[in-house]
Amino acid sequence: MKREADTGGAGRALPQVGAADPERRNSPWQSDPQESFELLREQVGDEAGCCYFNDVRYPDGAEVLSGDTRLKCERGIWVELTERQV
Repeated sequence: MKREADTGGAGRALPQVGAADPERRNSPWQSDPQESFELLREQVGDEAGCCYFNDVRYPDGAEVLSGDTRLKCERGIWVELTERQV
């Protein structure tokens, strides 16, 4: 059974997703700005319009918190947001 996350809405807190469980489905995570986004795109394919975190599906553009790290789903890849990007 696929689960879709409640990503909140305007004025709602971001969901706290905890740590990624390697036994569950998780989308790639780009933590290094120098890491090639295009290389990660090859891993997820051109059709990825969502991200997964511990088997939960998040739509493109969704933001979550993993501990103190803010992540944004961008075309199937979790991208770490810095303080400047928030």
